[in-house]
Amino acid sequence: MIKYEKMILISIKEQKLMLIQDNYKIAEYPISTSKFGIGNKVESNMTPLGYHLIKEKVGDHIPRYSIYKAGKFTKEIATINNEKVVNEDLITTRIIKLEGMENGINRGIGIDSYEREIWIHGTSSESKIGTPASNGCIRMKNDDIILLFNSVKVGTPVNIEMNIIAKVQEKKNMFDYRGHTFRLKDRRKKGVLDSTLWKVNNTERRKDSERRKK
Repeated sequence: MIKYEKMILISIKEQKLMLIQDNYKIAEYPISTSKFGIGNKVESNMTPLGYHLIKEKVGDHIPRYSIYKAGKFTKEIATINNEKVVNEDLITTRIIKLEGMENGINRGIGIDSYEREIWIHGTSSESKIGTPASNGCIRMKNDDIILLFNSVKVGTPVNIEMNIIAKVQEKKNMFDYRGHTFRLKDRRKKGVLDSTLWKVNNTERRKDSERRKK
């Protein structure tokens, strides 16, 4: 079984991002992918599918709501949900740059995610998070992108798919992904509903229990 220290799963249909650690879901965030749909062509402004890695992280210790242009901090601060700029594609707070790892899908001439500047980043249009509204990137709320940024490192796997969470539901809350087996469960902790994924292997647990009895 493949086991990553951490990985990111992104669901286009549900507009959600899940952070997985040691086969447990440790965080889930609402996101916004492209308003133009899914696709991999240069200048399509669409969000690509498939397997990626984190190539670069930009903005460590930069102030929250800071504005970036061409991937560089401008020293300007965004006003969140300002009606005058709500439709602008302002990039704020932190940037996580993605590199496509699948030739012909998100890597190569004319379809390369890194060359297309497909990033996970903060936005000034937080009111649109949860619905497709970006120009190809994965937008997050500013507080959320800081949490994610601080939780991952360069080289962390990122997979973008249409229906990751739906697949969990279709399999009665069981989800197999690239050698991983997950189950979705809700638990209450301090009055807050927290959805947690954990690796399930009842057969091995049963065998361990039988060995201890012998």
